[in-house]
Amino acid sequence: MKRHNIITFIIMLALALPALANNKPAKQLLLQKYKEELSSATTARDSLRLLYYLFDLSDRQGQKEYAWDIYYTAGRAEDLNAQLDMLRNLGTFHAKNDSIVELLLKLTDKISNAEAKAATKTFILNQQINVKSTKPDDTKLQLMLLDSITKSHNLEGTDVYDRISILYQIIQYLGVDADGVLFKQCLDAYAKMIDDLPASDYPLKNQFYTTAAMIHSRINGNPQKAVEYDRKLLEIIDHLQQMYVKKKRNFRNYDTNKFICYRRMMSNYSALTDEEIETIHDSIQALYERNADVKRTMDHNGQAFAFYYMASKDYKNAIPALLAILKQPNISTYMRQKYYGMIMEAAKAIDDKENYIMAMEHFIDHSKTIDSLRKITMRREIMLRDSIIPQPLLYLDSANINKKDSRTSRSQTTWMVISSVLALLLIIYAILYFRLRVKKSDH
Repeated sequence: MKRHNIITFIIMLALALPALANNKPAKQLLLQKYKEELSSATTARDSLRLLYYLFDLSDRQGQKEYAWDIYYTAGRAEDLNAQLDMLRNLGTFHAKNDSIVELLLKLTDKISNAEAKAATKTFILNQQINVKSTKPDDTKLQLMLLDSITKSHNLEGTDVYDRISILYQIIQYLGVDADGVLFKQCLDAYAKMIDDLPASDYPLKNQFYTTAAMIHSRINGNPQKAVEYDRKLLEIIDHLQQMYVKKKRNFRNYDTNKFICYRRMMSNYSALTDEEIETIHDSIQALYERNADVKRTMDHNGQAFAFYYMASKDYKNAIPALLAILKQPNISTYMRQKYYGMIMEAAKAIDDKENYIMAMEHFIDHSKTIDSLRKITMRREIMLRDSIIPQPLLYLDSANINKKDSRTSRSQTTWMVISSVLALLLIIYAILYFRLRVKKSDH
């Protein structure tokens, strides 16, 4: 027994050291140890504690399996927070699986706490929509979102979680390329509601901050706001780490989450000072050296390296790094445009005419594609604003509205209406057709 305790102590010490945080043999020994302890656990609370150890030590596939065990064991232990935690995790793991999402929503409906139920359902549904929206201009998704916006929500209600759900769906319906008046109003209203939520609603805060950071990281986005939202995410991560230490969840690891935030912040280098650039780079390097998942990601995809080269004005290394990234499949048009914009910036700085012309040609091509998608977005905005979305849904305290943004919004509204007169006839036809289908389905 003493020898067993010594081995456990050595393993725990190894895992506590950053350089050995991903020691696979040590993890396997611990997994085996806690599995054995779980088999002889006598109470639901003891089982729950051990299951969390196994969950935190496992890879994603293992976590998917243990999540169900934790959910049902938490029910026996009468631990509502653990149940909600696992419903959210399962919602993230299975966001692509409609039948499992439907089951999770039914399980969430059994939660007696009305606010916790509403917040968790909103999180799960938002995760599902987020995953589905990765395909650009998915007609099936657009119809599903429009149907949900018009049928599944009280558009004039005051329930904050329902309003958050509606706004999230509108943002996804308009698309990642959107930057019109309605899109900005929805994003501003969404931000205010999220900021007003209690700290206990950190899952919804994380969800919004991640979405907003990605939106503002686009080539025509707001780098300052993107960095601000990533800083908020890092603050929540620090808070969660402290919370889990108190709960003795010794193996909960947020290295990957931190890396994603740091990498995105580095992509918005124009909003960072030289000191901030070096601090973030040092943090990324530390994660690279101690975390096998981060190292694998960076070795496979050199985004973090390329962004740092751009940030530190090492343009000769930046160009080949960016060109290597562009060879990879499944890069969105919007990100390709951003990368070619970076290559143009770097090539111009070092008088590399060949790469500058090449990048400019691709940049223009992608701009044309995005412009055509934005025309679709404008039509969607007009349809939603004129026929579906009530103004109270977008209400914001006047103290939170910037006058300059209001003037810009009026200008954009005028331009959109003028440029979309012909398209509006088609939209009116589409609305009438959609309403006719709804009436038929009701009968």
